[in-house]
Amino acid sequence: MQLLQHNITYIQCLIEDILAVTEQTLKASASSVLLADQENHELCFQFVGGPAQGILKEARLGTETGISGWVALHGKPVMVNDVTADERFCKDMDEITGFTTRSILCAPLVARGKLIGVIEVLNRVDGSDFSEQDLQTLVAVASIAAAAIDLKLAEEALRHAQAHYVELVANLTEKELELFSPGSPSEELAIRPDRGSRN
Repeated sequence: MQLLQHNITYIQCLIEDILAVTEQTLKASASSVLLADQENHELCFQFVGGPAQGILKEARLGTETGISGWVALHGKPVMVNDVTADERFCKDMDEITGFTTRSILCAPLVARGKLIGVIEVLNRVDGSDFSEQDLQTLVAVASIAAAAIDLKLAEEALRHAQAHYVELVANLTEKELELFSPGSPSEELAIRPDRGSRN
């Protein structure tokens, strides 16, 4: 269990590093990874870089909301260098955080053929436009990040399953434990030949 938790922590740090390096490489002011909550049709800010980090972490928005929602819905990368001219842009998060989004690159995170979220970077530090090359860079990063996130989610699911198993065992009664113990009477009956069937 401790090794599993260590692996999850390591993968989380790896994803945060990927996001930080991507932000620096693309000379962006902010970045984030939003994971898909398929059951509730939402995107959750899971990893956030930039001035709004403390506010946005764990914030949620609908999969039909904003440019990131459009990317999640259609599974296609997008570059928008003037969000005020794009009808898909939703300014709700800007109003909450006080951050002013001018431009955005956003790419889907796909693992094993399934969309698990989106990655986005906002505003070049020098105020210039993002380029097509920048978008292709983000798409390449998205592939790496998706693999790391998929591994993290799998290990978290395994940890929860282990914890549930430990809880179940802890709640077994003494008689129930005897049934599952090696050499228990029920096991001996199951493997002992039926003497009455001998000729």
